[in-house]
This record gives sequence, C-alpha cells and structure tokens, in this order.
Amino acid sequence: MRRNDEDATVGEDSFLDTTANLVGILIILVVVIGAKTKVDAEAHGRKLAETQSQEHLTAPAQAVQAVQVSLRRQASEQQQYEMESQYRRSERDALLAQVQVARELVSERAENLDDEERQSLADGQQLAQLQQQLSEVQRELGAAEEYERPKIVLEHLPTPMAQTVFTREMHVQLKGGLVTVIPWERLIDALKQQVPLAARRQTNKKVLEENLGPVGGFLMRYRMLQIPGGFELERFELESTPQAPSESMETAFQTAGRLRLELASRNPADTVVTVWVYPDSFGEFRQLKSRLFDEGFLCAARPLPDDVRIGASPRGSRSTAQ
Repeated sequence: MRRNDEDATVGEDSFLDTTANLVGILIILVVVIGAKTKVDAEAHGRKLAETQSQEHLTAPAQAVQAVQVSLRRQASEQQQYEMESQYRRSERDALLAQVQVARELVSERAENLDDEERQSLADGQQLAQLQQQLSEVQRELGAAEEYERPKIVLEHLPTPMAQTVFTREMHVQLKGGLVTVIPWERLIDALKQQVPLAARRQTNKKVLEENLGPVGGFLMRYRMLQIPGGFELERFELESTPQAPSESMETAFQTAGRLRLELASRNPADTVVTVWVYPDSFGEFRQLKSRLFDEGFLCAARPLPDDVRIGASPRGSRSTAQ
C-alpha cells in the first residue's frame, strides 16, 4: 500500500515538471516574438521617417528647378525679342537710306533728261492710259453682250495628281491681291558669294547670322552653323520691301508684265511655279493657277499665315505641284 502511494507521488511530480517546462517554453516564445516585433516596428518607423523626410526635401527641390527652367526660358525669349528689335531697327534704317538714295537718283535723272526724252516719257504714260481705257471699253462691251445673251458658264480646272517638285522652280509671292516675282536664284547666288566673306570675318563664332540685300525688292536674313571645315546653312527667310515690283493680276499677264516676261524666259516642261500665298489672296490664287495652267505651267501652293515670312531650309519639305 505504501509503494503505490509513492508511485502516485512520483507520477504527479513528473506531470508538474512537464507542465512547468511547457509554460517556460511558452514564456520564452512570447518574449522572443515580442522582442522581434519591437525591432520590426522600430525599423519600420525609421524607414517611414526617412521616406517622409525625402519627400519633404524633394518637393522644394522640384519647385526650385521649375523656377530655374522658367527663368532660363524667359531670358531666352528676352534675348530673341532684343535680337528681333535690333534687326527691325537696322532694316528700317536701311530702307530709309534706300529711299533717300532713290529720291536723289530720280531727281538727278529728271534734271538730265532732254526735251525729247521728256516727250517720250509723256507719250509712254499717255499710251498706257489709252490702253487702260481700251481695256475698260472692251470689258463694258463684253458685259453688254453677256447681258443681251445670258450664258451659264461652268469653269472647270483640271487638277492632275500632285507630285513632288524635283525640277526648276520659279517663286512668286501673292499678297494683298498683288503678284510679285521673287528673285530666288539671284538671292541664292548672292548668298553663296557673301557667306565665305562673312565666315572669314567671324571664324570664332559657332553661329553666323547676317542680312543680305535688298535684291529685287527682297531682304534675306540667314543663319549658318559652324561645322568642321566651314559653315552650313540652317535656314533663311525673305521679306519683301516697299520697292518690290508688285503688280495686279491683269498687269502681270500683259505683254510688259514682269510675271509674263519671267514666264516667257522659262520652259513649262521643266519649270514649276511655286506660289507663296497669304490668307488675303486665296481668291486670286485660283485665278493665277488657272492662268498658269493655260500657259502650260504646273503650280505649287505654299500657304502662309499673315505674320510668317517666306523661308527655306535644307531640311525642309519640297513643293508639291499640280
């Protein structure tokens, strides 16, 4: 009986020891997990603080960078405006000088004319007036015939498939309803002669900007970029002066019209007429295209906004003729 009691006591002690060991292990696990959670929480807090700090620093930096970009852009625009103003002033001074020279030349020639030359000049002016009167009478007669015998006329201008121009081009400006032949080839020849001289004078510059003319009533403003061995053309722009020989559509196609004389010196088979037309002359462009078609010439249109100059670049597109 006593032996059994001792065995029971020993069994109870083993159970208590096992239970105590399990409780100890659980306590240790809880402590370990709690410690790790604390470390992870502190690391996450530091990371979050660093991220917020970087965001607070990045926003002002981006704002400063945007302000700097805006200042640089404004400085560039200001420089461009000053350059344009200087060009306009020099252009105005050159025009005033040309007007003064022209006035002096006209006065000198008028003084040197003899009686016969003056009479010839007066006869030429009278002949022009008579031709104008004859044209008005013919138009009135034509209007009377149309009134007596009404007609319905459908105008049809054949439009061939457009093709890119690789032949010779003759350039014309159509602005304010007036036709002006652009001395394109003469301007290009003058540019080829002037560029080497300007390049030798300014060999230390990477960008060369010069004015040329006027030639045939047009001023050229060109820009060259320095390359190994010399300069290459980036772009040029043309602007007509008050002295540009502009003429109406009817005068242009008369025998002594400048456009008529220019067309007579060219072959329609290898020449395309490129028309730089402004918004106020779209109606006249259709008339011009019809007249050129009757002469056998293909026509290429280059529409321009009112405030844009005629210009070209080696990297520009070719005209498309019809």
